[in-house]
Amino acid sequence: MKQGPKVVVIGAGSYFFGKPVIYNMVNSPVLRNGTLALVDLREDVLSTMLKLAERAKKHVSAPLQIIGSTDRREVMKDADFVVLSFSFRNAYYRELDTRISKKYGTTMCSSDTIGPGGIFRALRELPEILRIADDVRELCPRAWLINFVNPTATLGIGLMRYAPDVKSFALCDGNHSPYVRAYFLQQTGVTDSDALPIDPEIDKKFELQIAGVNHCTWVLKIAYDKRDLMPNLYDFVKKSAAVEYETRPLEKAKPRLNMNYALELMDLYGAFPTAISHTKEYVPFFQGYGVTPTTPEPITCFDGYNRADEMRDAWLETEKLANGESSIEEFFRNGRGDHATDIIESMWGGLGKRFYINTANRGAVPNLPDDAFLELSCDLDMNGPRPRPCLKMPRGLFGLTCQVLDTHELTAEAAVTCDRNILYRALATDPIVNNLGDAKNIMNELLAAEKAHLPEKWFDPSVR
Repeated sequence: MKQGPKVVVIGAGSYFFGKPVIYNMVNSPVLRNGTLALVDLREDVLSTMLKLAERAKKHVSAPLQIIGSTDRREVMKDADFVVLSFSFRNAYYRELDTRISKKYGTTMCSSDTIGPGGIFRALRELPEILRIADDVRELCPRAWLINFVNPTATLGIGLMRYAPDVKSFALCDGNHSPYVRAYFLQQTGVTDSDALPIDPEIDKKFELQIAGVNHCTWVLKIAYDKRDLMPNLYDFVKKSAAVEYETRPLEKAKPRLNMNYALELMDLYGAFPTAISHTKEYVPFFQGYGVTPTTPEPITCFDGYNRADEMRDAWLETEKLANGESSIEEFFRNGRGDHATDIIESMWGGLGKRFYINTANRGAVPNLPDDAFLELSCDLDMNGPRPRPCLKMPRGLFGLTCQVLDTHELTAEAAVTCDRNILYRALATDPIVNNLGDAKNIMNELLAAEKAHLPEKWFDPSVR
């Protein structure tokens, strides 16, 4: 085996991913002897990320080889891992999806995983992901293709169904171990802090079972030394919900009143939603459809323009780091590893760590199909992830989980076939679209508005 892995990152200028992957690749004893290949379509973005990577490498005297290209095929040969972290005009299209959907009564606070926003983002991204899978098949057939692009479950399903010969799984940074374990240890009162590392004796006695579809995952069991901690978690959520009203609630859509939404869902399902900024968008209860007022309030639309501003500001900070205007010591002082390269480190180094990964169920949740694409705690090595046994999905959440999976499966099929009937069915199956006429209008208007970034087959009258 090579001394270190070759890791190709497609979308090197990612809002979330670019800097942490550089931090991990130069710091990790397992990774720093390998190769980091950065890919971005924009020459200026690629140049900035390469400069930052070289500066970080020099600061810690890492032997890491750093290469880059605007053409992924130039750097993919013999890769061990190919990580997808790209998006095209993310804030623009999410705002467009949100605005047109809201016109027809469907509100999205995130607009990238469920609802028309999640569906249309998959239509835009999956064709390119399958083309990358073709390149993996040709240039690095032994590589693991790791999807870090939203909607991660839908795109992971697309790879599983339509590129089954390419080794793949999908990720989200929400349930990133060991940080997620440290968080729940603190919030349930077992520890005073969520600082790492976790005491091994404490970690050994701590049981945390999280399962579901990405961004609709639930704490089904939480216990310490065989003592049920769900009441402790409920008390934490209830107190946090009250605090949200002690000061003016946040104006941003995703974090606004999250603990109040979580409290409503805990009262309903008896389980805690681990990604509430997304999960509140997965259920119809907060859309404001009904006669009785919605509590805590109908969700707020995704603020696309604010997101664009945040992404611009974050990029300016990246440029300062790359150009030497900001301290590289601060980069290392405040940095931490990202989910993908933490997993790659464990796989390549045989470290035996467990991570939450989106992959086929394979019997882990016994009352869901083996091919249900779920986010579960997994053992993994270079043979890939193996989901660990989990509790049954409780009634109520079982139905919601199956509906979300149906929507994602239909979306992946629509993205591949460009069949408007399948797309219409995906929209009608979606848990927050409640009117067939609205579904048709959303579909037709979004197809027209996004024509420039969709396959031409969508507009071929012979394909229906």
